[in-house]
Amino acid sequence: MNKIREFFKSIGPAIIVAAVVCGPGSILMSTKTGAIYGYNMIWVLAIAASLMWCMVVLSARLGVVHEHTLIEELSRRLGRPVGIFIGITLFLVVAGFQVSNNIAIVAAIETFFANDLGVGAKVGILLALNAFIIVVLYGFRNLYNPIEKIMKTIVLLMVTSFIINLIMARPDIGAMFKGLIPSPPEGGYKAFFSDPTGGGNVLVLQALVATTFSVAGAFYQAYGVRAKGWGLKDTKKGMIDSLVGIAVLGGVSLIVMSTGAAALHGKVDPSELKSVSDIAKALEPLFGPSAKYVFACGIFAGGFGAFMVNAMIGGNMLSDGFGKGKTINDKGARHGTVGALFIGMTIAIWSITQDLPVVHVITVAQASTVFGLPALAAALIYLATRPDLTGERKVPKWMIVMGSVGFLLSLMLTLRTIVKVYVKLTAE
Repeated sequence: MNKIREFFKSIGPAIIVAAVVCGPGSILMSTKTGAIYGYNMIWVLAIAASLMWCMVVLSARLGVVHEHTLIEELSRRLGRPVGIFIGITLFLVVAGFQVSNNIAIVAAIETFFANDLGVGAKVGILLALNAFIIVVLYGFRNLYNPIEKIMKTIVLLMVTSFIINLIMARPDIGAMFKGLIPSPPEGGYKAFFSDPTGGGNVLVLQALVATTFSVAGAFYQAYGVRAKGWGLKDTKKGMIDSLVGIAVLGGVSLIVMSTGAAALHGKVDPSELKSVSDIAKALEPLFGPSAKYVFACGIFAGGFGAFMVNAMIGGNMLSDGFGKGKTINDKGARHGTVGALFIGMTIAIWSITQDLPVVHVITVAQASTVFGLPALAAALIYLATRPDLTGERKVPKWMIVMGSVGFLLSLMLTLRTIVKVYVKLTAE
């Protein structure tokens, strides 16, 4: 029993990454994939989660073999402008997705009420939640330990809520295993690589991969293991931690996708599922109000986890980029976190008061990652292949190979996003 307790105490950094990645966007796209394809695209999720694990393991390894943080290493080797570029890139990614996290939190809370909360109440909720995060931010001298405990609790609540929904949906276990066998989407396998502006259902699969394979989340793993105090002797711990964290990420996505397949496939028009609150409402007539509330609890947990840590990652990376602090405990990182919170909250409040469609928020998030993700993946590969990493500090070749595959995937997703956003903007 003591060994089990010690094991759960030892894991943490990858759980934080999973809590950030498994936010509203991941929940929405996993459910839509299940609603559109049933269980047939589980293999896509499995590949994305496997590549995410490889990238997280690589980042964890770099966190213990290098003397400095990743951005500081880049700054020392390639110049401070490179470090600033990476820091700003991650900050912009965070700020973009922080907007959707704010909106998702409001949507989850609103699900518990029979009537629309109204603009004033929604704004009040966002102000209160952001104020709470700021109090936590400046209220603890050492932020990592309490944040890790909060994230573990949030992940437990999220997993429990979605498992209850899955049980109520009564999934076809045989079909779930069959879904691990690759099968082509509409338009065949070539649809993944061609015509990024057409085939809306294929674009959902692209979004599923993008929300599961988060290079930005993986990049932060190196900072998490350093905050945990791990060194070279803890390399095995890093691999186990990464496996547990990404198993949680992939597991939650699988549970949500299977719930969508069992409860919504062939019964609900997937185009009507435009937000996580739409999913909760779609479950109510099928299983009663209890399913809606249970799902809403899961949405809130996922949204709050991403909402809280996402901003801290952005603040930490921006601070490190400018050489103003390498950990979330430094003043520069805390001030940067407030900046990310403020930007996300301000744009979210503006979109709520203007009654803007959610699609505009998603476009902002996508645009903010266009040039960033391949640059982050390239940075990881660069740091993994430095000639001064010898002996026990040397990064295994398989990590470098899989990291390179991840880079190619991020590049493909970026190119597709560029074309899609360009066509959308020129058509308006």
